[in-house]
Amino acid sequence: MHPRVGRYTASGLRTSLLSVPGAVGAEAVGLRPIGEVMGCVVSRHEDVTSGLRRGYATALDRLRAEATALGADGVLAIACTVTRVSAAVHEFVVLGTAVRALRGVRPPRPFTTGLSGPDVAKLLLAGWVPVTLAIGIDGATAFDIAMTDRPGAEAAVPTELVTRVRAAARAEFLSAVRESGADGGLVTSTTLRAWALGHTGATAVSSVFGTAVARFGAGPAPTVSLPVLPLDGNPPGAGR
Repeated sequence: MHPRVGRYTASGLRTSLLSVPGAVGAEAVGLRPIGEVMGCVVSRHEDVTSGLRRGYATALDRLRAEATALGADGVLAIACTVTRVSAAVHEFVVLGTAVRALRGVRPPRPFTTGLSGPDVAKLLLAGWVPVTLAIGIDGATAFDIAMTDRPGAEAAVPTELVTRVRAAARAEFLSAVRESGADGGLVTSTTLRAWALGHTGATAVSSVFGTAVARFGAGPAPTVSLPVLPLDGNPPGAGR
């Protein structure tokens, strides 16, 4: 158990990373903030893609462990950051606010989501519940890239490279949603990073972050700010 959890237990003090609207939105649907939680790991890797996967997974596991130690039912507004320490060493940090349900059935393990308190409230009122933070990552390298000096001309190989890694990252995100047993997913952010390798090569890495969500009953369709992508093809808000 992290020393921070012990201090919470001894002092009774609770910290929160939620904004005032975020805390109010969570309380409105019976989720009370009970403490700040964090997961962190500094790791060395040679392969960027697998290193990112392991780093995020380890940091999230440690965040869940802190949330469990606090007796939380979920973690809201999770922020993920990666800091480059050296060419092969990176620090992964995930921060969020643990919440406890004031009523209803408690989940067997804390849910995790990057959504804010108001967005989680919208989700619950629409008949969906967050399950887990889902991440999709992919990277690839291309060589013998033929660039052109003609203005407006497409560079075919770099275009194919970034298109391929974006599609693969999104497919991995959807696979993570399915493996969680959820009914759909919410993509909240995507990233793409590319860099040159010598004079004729390039590497691109894409990440997709979001939340796997499950239906718990019929309700109105989510607002346009929460476009749930159901895995079964049924319209949002439909019952099982």
